[in-house]
Amino acid sequence: MINVVTWLSGNKYKEDLSVACARSNIRIIADEFEDHKTFLEEFDAIDANIDALVIGNERLTGTDIKKFLNEIRHIEPNIRIIVVFPGYRSQYIEEQITEYKSLGISDIIYEGQRLDEECFVEVIKKGYIYDYSVNVYDDEQDEPELVMHKECVTIGIMGITHGAGVTNMAVSIAEYISQAEDKHIKVLDYSGTGNLRFASGRKITYIVNADTDILRLRRSSRAVIYDFGVPYNISAKGRLLEENRCYSEARIKLFWSCDLKLLMGFGDIWHIGKAKFFLNNKMWKKKIDNSYLFLFDSVDEDFAAKHKKLNIYGRNDKAVQKQISHLLLQ
Repeated sequence: MINVVTWLSGNKYKEDLSVACARSNIRIIADEFEDHKTFLEEFDAIDANIDALVIGNERLTGTDIKKFLNEIRHIEPNIRIIVVFPGYRSQYIEEQITEYKSLGISDIIYEGQRLDEECFVEVIKKGYIYDYSVNVYDDEQDEPELVMHKECVTIGIMGITHGAGVTNMAVSIAEYISQAEDKHIKVLDYSGTGNLRFASGRKITYIVNADTDILRLRRSSRAVIYDFGVPYNISAKGRLLEENRCYSEARIKLFWSCDLKLLMGFGDIWHIGKAKFFLNNKMWKKKIDNSYLFLFDSVDEDFAAKHKKLNIYGRNDKAVQKQISHLLLQ
């Protein structure tokens, strides 16, 4: 299901568009707003991930377009914005079109004599949010360094082996913080699986396959949670076999920069040895400190006894909740 918000001229085409969208598995979440302020308030209150906004060009008249669009993207960072122009392409000078393109809007529909509902549907389907990569922020005053906003908590979750529950943990933590704080949470899927596209939650935005400006996300969120998936293929004895191709040094450094780092694995004899890679690898072992939690489905007592300085817990241990609560209180 593709979720769309429309803000066109009055109720023009409303019924026909609803029918055409329903046939294509597109759900129009909202379509009537009083003014720009009301739009932002109601848009922010929608309890669903919004894939696309279709807005009439006349709705942008009399407002700071760049500011308005950035406010929309603060609420839904990966949203694709489609502008509908009345009339035909030949009626507009190139500067009017390039202005929107400079603001990251690549899709414009020309109404002609009457809006073509099927064309409308095809344009929406063309750029489903999770397959659309774009840097949605372009504030020239931003510093390039990853400077965390003092009120933002960052949590990185990484799998020692596949199937350890990284994505489920990311969703659970996001829901926990969202309920506790009632503020915006962002969850970024760096796992390469795209599984987070199926998640949803109140005041939680799940971002998949997006080249997003992380600095701006931190400034507009109470917490940013990263699902790093499984970057390494490690043998049972803790030897690195290969690195997954979607991981770079910059992405690993991003994990290291998080306030809380969770490494998830299994405690059985076939998997526990994989954790040794992080303890023996020259780059990793000097990074391991009290901000790292090793989470296993069951805790191997011998392994825990040999590594008493590490934070080793069961996956459902309340220590994780306590650590997060402590971060939120800082």
